[in-house]
Amino acid sequence: MPAIAQDVRFGLRILRHSPWFAAVAVCTLGLGIAVNTTVFSWIDSVLLHPFPGVGEPRELALIESVTPTGEYLVNTSYLDYHDYRDNLHLVSGVAQGRFTPLSIGAVGKTERAFAELVSANYFDVLKVTPALGRTFWATDGLEREGGAPLAVISYRMWQTRFRGDPKVLGQTIHLNRHELTIIGVAPREFRGTLAGVLFDVWVPISMATAMGTGDGTLHYRATRDETSTIVRLKPGVTIAQARAEVAALGKRLAAMYPATNRGVDLTVTPVWQGHLGAQGMLLQPLRILMSLSLLLLLIVCANVSNLLLARAISRQKEFSIRLALGARRPRLAAQLLIETLLLAAAGALLGLLLVLWMGQSLMFLRPVTDVPLDLGGGLNLPTLAFTLLIAVLATLLSGTVPALLIARSNVNEALKEGGRSAGSGSSSHRLRDVLVISEMALAMVALIGAGLFYRSFQNASGIQPGFDRANISVSQFYLSYAGYSAVEQRDFCRILRERLESKPGVVGVTYSDVIPMSTASGAGSTPWHQLDIEGYTPAPKEQMMIHRATVPPGYFNLLGIRLLDGRDFTEQDSAKAPRVLIVNETFTKRFFYGRNPIGRKIRCEGDVFTVVGLVKDSKYHTPIEGPTPFFYIPFRVWFAPGLNFAIFIKTRSAANDPSPSPGGRGAQSGRGVQLQLVVRREHTFAVRAACRSQLVGSGGRDLAAAGLHRPV
Repeated sequence: MPAIAQDVRFGLRILRHSPWFAAVAVCTLGLGIAVNTTVFSWIDSVLLHPFPGVGEPRELALIESVTPTGEYLVNTSYLDYHDYRDNLHLVSGVAQGRFTPLSIGAVGKTERAFAELVSANYFDVLKVTPALGRTFWATDGLEREGGAPLAVISYRMWQTRFRGDPKVLGQTIHLNRHELTIIGVAPREFRGTLAGVLFDVWVPISMATAMGTGDGTLHYRATRDETSTIVRLKPGVTIAQARAEVAALGKRLAAMYPATNRGVDLTVTPVWQGHLGAQGMLLQPLRILMSLSLLLLLIVCANVSNLLLARAISRQKEFSIRLALGARRPRLAAQLLIETLLLAAAGALLGLLLVLWMGQSLMFLRPVTDVPLDLGGGLNLPTLAFTLLIAVLATLLSGTVPALLIARSNVNEALKEGGRSAGSGSSSHRLRDVLVISEMALAMVALIGAGLFYRSFQNASGIQPGFDRANISVSQFYLSYAGYSAVEQRDFCRILRERLESKPGVVGVTYSDVIPMSTASGAGSTPWHQLDIEGYTPAPKEQMMIHRATVPPGYFNLLGIRLLDGRDFTEQDSAKAPRVLIVNETFTKRFFYGRNPIGRKIRCEGDVFTVVGLVKDSKYHTPIEGPTPFFYIPFRVWFAPGLNFAIFIKTRSAANDPSPSPGGRGAQSGRGVQLQLVVRREHTFAVRAACRSQLVGSGGRDLAAAGLHRPV
């Protein structure tokens, strides 16, 4: 230890005499360490610890639905959950959660909140210890529909809405115009089980109907709207063993309930590989970023190593004299490594300061949404440990080559009269050549990677989605959670469209329960149904679960989706009229072998539909998806409580508007509300103005209860 302390003091003295060298080396190492630590902090939050606040997280895994073709459907049904819970023996518990937007507060004073409707054993399976009060108990009657008006609020809500009042337990909270009793406060770090989402409150799933999800959530096996199905493995049980048991159960359920479970296979995945939530969206990007970060670290270390090598060459005579006086070569090599470690330590400190600034930058990549998100980042114990590891790795990578030079130096040659030339002899030249070549190779790899990335970005930007995006904005509503019936919601959409279309600058308005290629429409997350198609016999393992959207007349024309044959929906296509639907090209090629689909019959959810139209393919989930069969159902026929919907507004651009006001704002007032129709990002003002009077005339329900949020 005294020798190490002496080397540290000597190293500090040497670096103090070379401030510019030290500054360049520290800044270079700091950049490399900061980038790697920042990316690791994202990986730690999104992948390694996506459910903070749970106990023994390594025992947790996810049950997900998957088709025989490998398409992840992700969500599952509440009735299927009961079968999982009662028939799986390799797990100690199965729990479920459902993402649910709610209105919180009394009528007229509501705010938007996001809840997770959870199974009775949710907190027990996760081993979550509340910060205050308790969680749900078996004696609370949680299995009886509507029989447990209880709530556990988040620590964040406790601090913001209730100002940390310790007497919050026993108070009532209004959720969707229902009173629920607060029984507990979740721990500060617990956010729920949809990675990245900050939930405000947890409510028993037995309250689902009261919370506006519709009757299907609790009573219909085909209603797969449970967003998280978590299992806790028993000690010693592997993911592979649990996966085999769950897959076998899935096959039994498919045989028992062919109408709803045929073609639905089950699998178990580690939490970090889940397909819904932040890890589903960010797994591949984070892998790429981590690879690029490590490549950057190698380039940084090669640069610093070259600097240290040049400095070691200039000190060759010093080292030779010390060797002649009896110093051992390992001691001199250790001295150089300690000097490098000091540089890396200073770089790590600088890197940590940069991490504080860059740690939350991942949030800038989040989609525009009103859902509160926390993608992590920043400093914590795992991040600090990783920084220490990176600093040690940088020391070894940067300091090894100069240490090798000292170990191989020739004392006699260095002490000769012309020994200055020995300092730059063949050995050092070879080492420097190797470093320069390494730097060039790594830089070339980085440049090629950047070029390929840019080319891929260009290609992705050039992908045609199959619908018109120009001057179209979207706002989403959650009317079901504000107590609107199906009839009220349909009337709301129709009247709102009529009022918006009368506003200056509006080209057209439509609506749907699906937003194409939105973050909520990740692979497999749009609604889908089992179909029986006239004249088509599916293969033994072929899945017939086809995705769909409900749309009104004029939807295809507004979004520029070309009608190839047949007709569009009309106002006569109502719940009392014969059932009709429209299919896309891939649907026709797959199930009708490319023949004319008009007039063909399709059975869906017990009803027989007639195909009346054929439209071009478009992108439904992601820009890179392949041809996907898809169908559309009239909004007035299918839309029901529990489904959200979005308003699509197409406006003229500011350049084409005949009378824009200064700044491009449409100057018109509606009940004191500024209207904005020319600038797409601010069209929400117009939507609020158009729906305000309608909401006032609908039992006094306000805008927050309606669920209107900023454009998505």
